[in-house]
Amino acid sequence: IKFSYNIPKLLRETVCQALGHEESNQQVWAERAVDLGCGSGQSGAQFRQCVKHLTGVDLSPEMAEEAREGGCYDRIIVGDAECVLHENNQEGQEGRTWYDFIFACDLFPYVGDLRPIFQTVRKGLESKGGTVAFSVELLDESLNESREEDEADPGFVMQSCARFAHKRWYMAELRKEFGFHELLRKESTVLRQHRGKDVLGALVVLELPPSQNV
Repeated sequence: IKFSYNIPKLLRETVCQALGHEESNQQVWAERAVDLGCGSGQSGAQFRQCVKHLTGVDLSPEMAEEAREGGCYDRIIVGDAECVLHENNQEGQEGRTWYDFIFACDLFPYVGDLRPIFQTVRKGLESKGGTVAFSVELLDESLNESREEDEADPGFVMQSCARFAHKRWYMAELRKEFGFHELLRKESTVLRQHRGKDVLGALVVLELPPSQNV
């Protein structure tokens, strides 16, 4: 599989467009951000100048160490997305933390059910409100934008390349369930190549108003 490592750059351009920021501007527009599935740190490098404090999280200790060595992040966590909600204070006591920007450049294709991640993102953003941005591979179902009658349909499929693709109705359902508003969605974006063919997906930017309850 050949991956397009332009995803971080494309996602940053999409976020800047959605929020009305100049791409070339060095302005800091987020206080606390987290990079879900940060990998070696290429995604964090694209957003570093935009945020005051940047946390990276990855399940792989090797990837997390590589990201740490890159010096892009203020904090690196080895673990799943839920880990970013917890932070130790000076007394060593664990407490909830908050973010105003969360992004995932190439995480969703490795996860089938995205509901736990959306729940985590909501918890991280809800106290002050904020923005979440991500890439997602979509199933080719442009003629059917709604849930089919089959209630057993989970809304995602494992592809032959061992990556998940998600259905549009499923992504829309998650957005509504967790109270997000769509700021911008760019479909038909080439995310990677598989067996010489372009794999299309979407770059999405969602907003969560502060202090909402599901």
